[in-house]
Amino acid sequence: MERGRTAAASRKTNCKPLTSKQQSFLASKGIDVPEDYCYISGIGIYKLHEDLAEWNDARRICTSEGGHLAIINSEEEAAALAEMYTDSDLMSKPGRPSQNVLLGFHDMYNEGEFVTILGQPLDEAGYNEWSDLWGQAPNNDDHWGHEQNCGALAVDGQLNDVACGSEFGFICEIPIPDKDHS
Repeated sequence: MERGRTAAASRKTNCKPLTSKQQSFLASKGIDVPEDYCYISGIGIYKLHEDLAEWNDARRICTSEGGHLAIINSEEEAAALAEMYTDSDLMSKPGRPSQNVLLGFHDMYNEGEFVTILGQPLDEAGYNEWSDLWGQAPNNDDHWGHEQNCGALAVDGQLNDVACGSEFGFICEIPIPDKDHS
């Protein structure tokens, strides 16, 4: 797959291309949104990268696109991003890790103290529900001897910790000044 491949906004998910009105509003706030990002009404602006990357590379890619690795702030946002992810090609590609997509949180500073890439403690960010698909997460062990310090969204729509050096798809988010603007 070519570099930069993303999930199409036209799939079943409710993530739609931005309208010209939305683009104009964001431009008036100095926010330039690449055309391959999509908008989930009342939630935010996102891009699901289907190319696999390690967490730090994913972080750099999101930053280069004017955003950051997605940070989940509510159950509604978790459900919307899980839908975007589970409707994507990541779920059907043989040999690809399809159970997680990378998000913008980690516990690299202090084990077990998860913070967003913006420095906010995860419980203050608004969503702190952990997956139990592989035993109670966070568990800091991937059963192959790799520490799990980087954040991900599991296929069940809840959080998981993964090895930072493992490659996964990832979701970038461009912050918007008024999430209620539609």
